[in-house]
Amino acid sequence: MREEIRVRLSKMSDTDYQKFSQALVPGDGRGIMLGVRLPKLRKYAKELSKGDWRKELSCQEDLYFEETMLRGMILGCACKDIEELFAYLRDFIPRVRNWSVCDSVCNGLKLAETCPEKTWDFLQPYLYSKEEFPVRVGLIMLLSHFIKLGEDGKKISRKRQITMEDLQGTEERGLYTEKIFGVLDREFTEGYYAQMAAAWLLAELFVTYPVRTMRGLAELGLDAFTRKKAVQKIRESRIPSLEVKKYLKETYQQG
Repeated sequence: MREEIRVRLSKMSDTDYQKFSQALVPGDGRGIMLGVRLPKLRKYAKELSKGDWRKELSCQEDLYFEETMLRGMILGCACKDIEELFAYLRDFIPRVRNWSVCDSVCNGLKLAETCPEKTWDFLQPYLYSKEEFPVRVGLIMLLSHFIKLGEDGKKISRKRQITMEDLQGTEERGLYTEKIFGVLDREFTEGYYAQMAAAWLLAELFVTYPVRTMRGLAELGLDAFTRKKAVQKIRESRIPSLEVKKYLKETYQQG
């Protein structure tokens, strides 16, 4: 990106937030972190998206962590054509080297929900990559944009509460539920952040489709770590009742 953008980012930096963020985001492959708060980055991305944003993205080198984040956020604000978005994502995804950029950018790519089939096909190489963060990008895209897509075109909401009685009910499914479980039917050996994304995806599936996910926890060919973390995340949620949490603890022998 242009030097002007780097100067602007530097002026938005916050020393206290920089220290806080550095403790949360691993340093390897992160780039220099200035400490710009996400709301400010999103606002700046919207501002840039109203101008010649393609020119701004033409620079290939990112010096700062916030530059990479801003690059992805601009795509979420500016891209209106799905094929153009895919073209930019092919360049962007290899730049993702930490969970923060991955999750913040993926959540903002709302255009994916307007073309789910094309987006699903686009994500396949990343979902089955041998590299940690491309896999996480794919999984977080499913979490953000595919879990709650209903067959009637309406969004499916999380349950407000899940009881043991609810777990005896019929299986509910969304438009992509079975496909998502198909993606999760393997061991995630690419790295910690891929495993944690798969666990988070399962936890979100549980609070939306509890009966189907309960069966999935037993049947999926997950590695032990990912299954353990998925159950842990489910038990940390406020939605399952204490009885459901106890049942999960006893079933999966968690302390």
